[in-house]
Amino acid sequence: MLTMQPSVTLGSYVWAQDRLPYDEYTLRLDELHAAMDRNGWQGVVVYGDVREHAQLAFLTNYIPRVRWAMALLPRKGDARLIGAMSARDLPAMRGLTWIADVQSGMGPEWDKTFAPWFARFGGDQVVKLGTLGFDIVAPALYQAALRGLGERFRLERADDVLALPSARKRPREVTMIRAACKVLDAAARELVASWRRSHAPETAVLDAEHAARSLAAQDVRTLVSLDGGRTLVPFQGRFEERAGPLIGYLAVKVTGYWSDMFVTLGPVTPASRQCAAALDALIAAARPGARVAALHAGVLAALAPYRLHGALSGSVGHAIGYSLHEGAEFDAASRVTMLADGVYTLQVGMSDAGAGHALLSAMVRLTPNGSEVLLRSPAGE
Repeated sequence: MLTMQPSVTLGSYVWAQDRLPYDEYTLRLDELHAAMDRNGWQGVVVYGDVREHAQLAFLTNYIPRVRWAMALLPRKGDARLIGAMSARDLPAMRGLTWIADVQSGMGPEWDKTFAPWFARFGGDQVVKLGTLGFDIVAPALYQAALRGLGERFRLERADDVLALPSARKRPREVTMIRAACKVLDAAARELVASWRRSHAPETAVLDAEHAARSLAAQDVRTLVSLDGGRTLVPFQGRFEERAGPLIGYLAVKVTGYWSDMFVTLGPVTPASRQCAAALDALIAAARPGARVAALHAGVLAALAPYRLHGALSGSVGHAIGYSLHEGAEFDAASRVTMLADGVYTLQVGMSDAGAGHALLSAMVRLTPNGSEVLLRSPAGE
């Protein structure tokens, strides 16, 4: 789902070392180091910003709260993290990552911060460096990085040969995702209770966000329908009571990991019954090796004669973790197969003037024998 990113990121930003200790990151770096050896890279430069930072957070635990950050990870030697925040924020910034060398990337000559790190690669030969996340780097920032590199370095895109974060979630990652699901479940319960009290959709999503924030959510994204489920929109601030069903979308991030959910509440309609049956079938079909295109076809068959809800943009799910959307969408053209230990959000929905409107979802973790439901949309009235 496409939601609005908050202009000011609030929430609990910490390095939860009791759940993600330093050795977790050494294991993640093993895959990165192997890719460096295969491709002849002497280091990898990882970019992330306040909008998208999955790769940066996966490798360093650092999540930019404003602007951007870059991690400079060599094959040998010490790493460096450069973040776009003032020097007075460095003590707090250093507590969020295992990287000891953390520098401010502010000021008119901030690009010179790169030069001492790159100087370690001595000699006259061209040095190859891999890049992750550079597809979203602003042009001015990219040019500044190139000035710091000079002519002796060659950047090579690593995103095509190194899939990070990994689609297979490690046990500690599953623990973190469970924690995110627990917070989202509490937020969804508050959404239901608030709507039943007020029948004002925006009041309900605001109360749900407050509940998630009180449980240390780092970020909360919401969409809600103000036309009975035909469309979903960001928060408008109208707070109007509305008849008909409540249909909305909630997503929360906890210690870097996302969970999300569609909610459809109100009288049971043909749409809600058919969507619930289609979601049951989708969960049952989700297993390691399952072809996503076949799952998509199964959902369309279960919803026939109706089509997928427009809010889904033709998709019935995707992987989820450090990013709300990890990897490809589950659409008709997808060639993706589901993986053991993968965590996915499965989504179904339909919209019809006669049958009604509904959107439902479930988060699942794939096991060798099928799927484990981590979280599911609450049952409607």
